[in-house]
Amino acid sequence: MDTPRYPPDGFVARACAALLDRIDEVVAVVAAEIERAEPVYGTQRLVGGDDLRRNNRENLGAILRYLAGYPGGLGTAMPRETGYRRAQDGVPLPAVLRAYRIGTGVVWNQLLTMTDHDPTAERELLDAASEVWKLVDEYSQAMTTGYQEAVAERLRSDARAHDAALDALLTGHADGARMWECARTLGLPASGQFVVVVAATDAVNVTPGVGKSLAMLGVASAWRVRVDSHAGIIALTPRFTDQRLCSALTERAVGRVGISSPYTGLTETPAALRQAELACAATEPGSHEVIRYRDALIPMLLAGSPEVASALADSVLAPILALPAHDRDTLLDTARMWFAHDGEVSTVASALYCHRNTVRFRVNRIADLTGRRLSSPRAATEIQLALEACRILDRPSRTPRIAPDPGRREPDAGASVVDGGHVVGVLAQHDRALQ
Repeated sequence: MDTPRYPPDGFVARACAALLDRIDEVVAVVAAEIERAEPVYGTQRLVGGDDLRRNNRENLGAILRYLAGYPGGLGTAMPRETGYRRAQDGVPLPAVLRAYRIGTGVVWNQLLTMTDHDPTAERELLDAASEVWKLVDEYSQAMTTGYQEAVAERLRSDARAHDAALDALLTGHADGARMWECARTLGLPASGQFVVVVAATDAVNVTPGVGKSLAMLGVASAWRVRVDSHAGIIALTPRFTDQRLCSALTERAVGRVGISSPYTGLTETPAALRQAELACAATEPGSHEVIRYRDALIPMLLAGSPEVASALADSVLAPILALPAHDRDTLLDTARMWFAHDGEVSTVASALYCHRNTVRFRVNRIADLTGRRLSSPRAATEIQLALEACRILDRPSRTPRIAPDPGRREPDAGASVVDGGHVVGVLAQHDRALQ
């Protein structure tokens, strides 16, 4: 806005010039009214009296000079700066806007008084009202913009400080006084019982909202998005144990999640992070599984040594892994079910929707291909570990299994077919519906 549209020699211009002559008196009245109406300026003293009066003098003086028709126009840099400073002072935005409206209201009332009931002056002041309140709106928007800029700047700074503090704890770069400062920045207790949670990148939706949900239960936590995962430190309580955390994450997880063993002292966080990473790596690829470190130690041994796991899978199961996909997956499924049901043939057959003799046939074929019989404890251990290695390494890729058509007639045990040059016998015919 450059110049007002009403006459420079009219009532509004003359009255505003008169108020400029006693600007200190006007500022004192405005400041007193603001301090009375807004506690943050009064009893709470988030803004000092001298600062309030100086700021009012700058803003009111600029408005009065504009209305008086003085050269120079009216910019929004001043109210924008006011909004920025008030955000830094911690004054709520509604209080800042209300303070400005109070100041404008005081000036308007003084202008009304100065009309002295003169109809011409009153009419001119009334005509100027729309422009005055448009000016108030522009000032308010400028103050809001400055306020939001300061808030965004503080949030960026807080986010950087949060991430730096969490990284320091996760990597072990925080000790002594630095550790206490990191805990304070993250809102975590300096001592107590903690766990680390790691969620794979395919579980990116596991953490949004978790921190807020935990806070509603009185549980402090801090989360960090990393390149390949999300990581969080959770402060457990007597009522919110790691078991309850596991249950809560299981309900929310959309991917793989690992939880460390509970530990005391934030200096142990790097070791707990490694536990949570191993637990996450030991989950079923592509699953929504949540595993605690202490609940799956054997899979985590393999997850922690991928070269050993790969060698184990190849040395024990290579003949099976080399079969056509259908034949291979059928034998691997049977072996997994065998261990899952402690070798109970009837239970395995029911789980696989096949006859008990079919299970025995497959078990014998596994023994022939691997040179290891499932009835031998040592051989069974090697096969089970190799199966776990395949699962962790996602070798081979799994395909969902469906139940066969109940009306399908089971083929004769002696039947065989030729498939791609391989005689696959009853196995391929009988169980093709499992894929």
